[in-house]
Amino acid sequence: MNTCNDEFLLEATSYFDVLEQMQDGIFIVDRDFTIRYWNPAAETILGYPAREVCGWACSTLGPLCKRDASGNPLCGEGICPLALSVKGGYTGRYPSYVFMRTADGREIPLSLTMSTLKNREGQVVGGIGMFRDMTEEYGQLKLVSEIQKNMVTIEPFAVGHLRISTLFHPLEVTGGDFVEAFKTDTGLLVASSADATGHGVSAALFAMIYKTLFHSCLKSTYSPAKMLELINKDFVQTSTVEGYYLTASIIVMDPNKRTGYFASAGHPMALIFRKRHGVFVPEPIRERSFMIGMVENCKYQEIPFSLDPGDILFLASDGVYEAEDENGLPFEIEGVTAFFADWTTEKERDLEDLYRLLKSRNPMGQLADDVSALMIESDSL
Repeated sequence: MNTCNDEFLLEATSYFDVLEQMQDGIFIVDRDFTIRYWNPAAETILGYPAREVCGWACSTLGPLCKRDASGNPLCGEGICPLALSVKGGYTGRYPSYVFMRTADGREIPLSLTMSTLKNREGQVVGGIGMFRDMTEEYGQLKLVSEIQKNMVTIEPFAVGHLRISTLFHPLEVTGGDFVEAFKTDTGLLVASSADATGHGVSAALFAMIYKTLFHSCLKSTYSPAKMLELINKDFVQTSTVEGYYLTASIIVMDPNKRTGYFASAGHPMALIFRKRHGVFVPEPIRERSFMIGMVENCKYQEIPFSLDPGDILFLASDGVYEAEDENGLPFEIEGVTAFFADWTTEKERDLEDLYRLLKSRNPMGQLADDVSALMIESDSL
């Protein structure tokens, strides 16, 4: 029996009745972004009666879509989810969270799904938005996010002849990337970048486990390769969740001699940008190895390196290299190289410029993965 043709469903109700009984908020706009439909759940969640908002442009509501989870505006000069649907044909859940303004002036986090509305001829005549109140879930994520931010290195600092800065932007409120750098009691610089499988809370949990194991192994060795071996062995023994792994790289340097050692567990390559005739030339530090959690007794290789005055060591998660533009082309090593090529002047250097560049390449201003990076600059003589 084909349940799609059950006559009692069509006789007992209508599509309008279905929309009216949905527990998710639903609204429909035309091509001018005028609200043409507003269901009872939308009234309950946001507090605007349908009799008031129908006939209004959605921007009248404060505007309706205020910002995303990163604080980026979504109306006016921002990246409007409705415009992406009506003008650009975007269909699906808008990344992360959207904050909408309620009738009493509050901003609440919502999960927003957009679809284009087409007529029988296939022409786009408007857009359909469906949203759900995510206040409770968002509150829990914010708590995890605050804990995570206290576990990574955010502020730049200097030690010896080196200046260290980082980039850390989870895809959602929290994520699976990890980046940390610090000076040991013995005067060494220790830095690490890691990336756990997946996104959100589960990935953040594994990133926290990595930090715990990372600091634990410092009690017995400052060898990056030995540290990864200890971390991997303990991770395999303590984490029994199938399919969850970590990529990681560890750097240990003498900040006065500008020399150090590098080891990687499946993490993207490190890049040393050598300053040659006023231009930064990339020199990859390649190391192919198993991710943490894949092989219990895996051995890792340690690679020595040194920085000359003016050189830069750059280490990033795959979220940087795989960030796509509007045509689906990834940023890759060429994009990173071009970014550093613009740093030939003496202007202040800021990795946040890299994050803004990655977002600007995507028409939605959104990325598909967590983004983190570590930069170690060797000062000039």
